[in-house]
Amino acid sequence: MLLITDEHRRQFQEEGYFILERALSEEQLGILRDSCDCLIEAMHAEMDRLSTDHIHISHRGKRYHIAKQYEQAPRLAEFVFSDLMAEICRATIGDTAFLFYDQYVVKAAEQGMAFSWHQDSGYLGFPHTPYVTCWTAVDDMSLANGTAHVMPFSQIGIRTLVEHVRDEKTGDKAGYFGEETGVPAIVPAGSVVVFSSLSFHRSGPNTTDQMRRAYVTQYSPEIIRRPGETDPMHLGVPFLENGRRISPT
Repeated sequence: MLLITDEHRRQFQEEGYFILERALSEEQLGILRDSCDCLIEAMHAEMDRLSTDHIHISHRGKRYHIAKQYEQAPRLAEFVFSDLMAEICRATIGDTAFLFYDQYVVKAAEQGMAFSWHQDSGYLGFPHTPYVTCWTAVDDMSLANGTAHVMPFSQIGIRTLVEHVRDEKTGDKAGYFGEETGVPAIVPAGSVVVFSSLSFHRSGPNTTDQMRRAYVTQYSPEIIRRPGETDPMHLGVPFLENGRRISPT
C-alpha cells in the first residue's frame, strides 16, 4: 500500500519536507533498535582501542553518530533498501536513486547534546545535486528528548546552499543563526521525517532519562563525487533504476 500522497509530494516541493507517521512495521522497528545496540557497542570498542571518548562528532555517553555501517549490523540493509525507502525516493528525487549515506544519530539519556541549524548539503562543501534525507524515529520523539526541527522553505526564505561554519568544540557545522524555530517532529517511533538536503534542520538536547535514537538514510539522484575525483563520495550504492529496485537485497 502506498503511503505517500500528492499532498506529501506538493509539500516536499514547496516546503522541502513531509512527515510519514507510523510508517514502519514492528519488525522493521525491531531491526533498527537491535542494529543500533550492536553498532554502539562496536563504537565503544573502537573508542577504547584509540583511548579516546570522542570520534569525529560522536562523544561517549553524550551523542553518537555512527555512519556508513549498514552492512555491519544484522538485517539493517533490509530497511535501507526497503519498499518504503524506494517509495520515498520515487516521490522526491525520481526514478534513479543511489544510497549516499546512512547513520544513527543517538542522544544519551540526560546528557544528549544539541545539534545546530544546518543543511545536510552544507557538510559536503562543493556544488552538487540536492539529495533526500529520511530521518526515522527509532524511539518516540518529543521536545524533551531532543527531536528534530525542520525549517519550511517558506519560513526561512532559503532554498539554496549557504555557507556553513564549523564549531571546533563539537565538530558541528551551522548555517543559520536567526530566530525562526521551525517545525518540531513530535512523532511516535516508526515515523519518518523526509526532507531535502537543502532544508535547514536542528535538534535539541535529550533531557529525559531514556536514550533517544534516530536512523538516517540519504539517497541521491546521481552518484556524488568530490571535484576532481572519480570514486563516489561516501557510499554511492545503486538502489533504483527506472523506478525499479536494483539493490543487492
